[in-house]
Amino acid sequence: MEKNAVVDIDNTLWHFCDALFYRLKLINDNFPSPEYWDSWNFFEEYCTKNQFVAAISHIHFNQNSPAYQPYPEAKDFLSVLSKEGYHITIASHRLPATRSQTEQWLKRHRLVYDALHLSFDKTVLFNMFTDVVVDDAPHILGKAVENGATGTGLLFPWNRQHSNNGYRLFDNLNEVSELILGK
Repeated sequence: MEKNAVVDIDNTLWHFCDALFYRLKLINDNFPSPEYWDSWNFFEEYCTKNQFVAAISHIHFNQNSPAYQPYPEAKDFLSVLSKEGYHITIASHRLPATRSQTEQWLKRHRLVYDALHLSFDKTVLFNMFTDVVVDDAPHILGKAVENGATGTGLLFPWNRQHSNNGYRLFDNLNEVSELILGK
């Protein structure tokens, strides 16, 4: 039986927060750097929600930029999951209108996947057939665990305090892979 993995893009396959920090500094030069982003509402003191969303959308609409490189281990991470029989759904919290740019970026970097889901609710993908969810968002990982999946992802300041809530967070995708494959 095929296994199912749902894998995020931003701060999972590439270091999105650096690109976001650059865009946010254009809005307000006083924005703190990502190591101080210890909650999901870190931006509220420095810009409006609309400005924040616009900065994120700008990056997503320009995803295929050569400046936006995946993590060095991202390609191997996805390839190993695929070789181990996982059906990989790349799921990202972004506008469906960014599909072309997202697909081009995935193709450019030869990141293997079986399906692409772009929406503001990835959890609609979680069901009894979802084996693993790889994401950086605590609420997404919590929902994955509630649905019986293994939740895991990369460790960041905004998810550090949640790292033992039924899922494990790691420093790199190689460690995430080891957890998923039971090594």
